[in-house]
Amino acid sequence: MGWLFMESTGRFDSPQHYLDDQFTFRSERQQARVLRSEVVGQTYYAAVELTRAESVEVIGLVCLLDFNPAVPTGSWGYKDMDEAMGPNEAACPARILDLLTPTTAPYAIAWRERCRANLR
Repeated sequence: MGWLFMESTGRFDSPQHYLDDQFTFRSERQQARVLRSEVVGQTYYAAVELTRAESVEVIGLVCLLDFNPAVPTGSWGYKDMDEAMGPNEAACPARILDLLTPTTAPYAIAWRERCRANLR
C-alpha cells in the first residue's frame, strides 16, 4: 500500500487522535477498537482489538508518519501496516506490546521480538 496525505487533521488535534478514530470502527464482519496508541518519533504504534464473529484478538498496528510536530494540525500523511507485515520500525512501547494477544504469524512474532530487544 501507499501513503495517504491530507491537508489537515480536521477536527482532531493531532495525527495520533485522527488515527485513533480511523482505526476504531464497526462493519458487518468485524469491530475494531484502538486500546492504546503512542507516537514515537515519526511512527504511530497502536494496540487494536479486533472482534469478529467468534474471536477477539489484539494486534499491533504501525503507521509511518510524515508531519511537522511544530504544526500538529497541518498537512500530513501516513502509511499503515499491521505487525504481520513485519514492519521495520520496532520502537513500540511496552505498554502497547503488553496488550497484544498471542499470535502464530511469523512476521508478527519477529516484530514483537525486535521491539522487546530494543526496549532492553
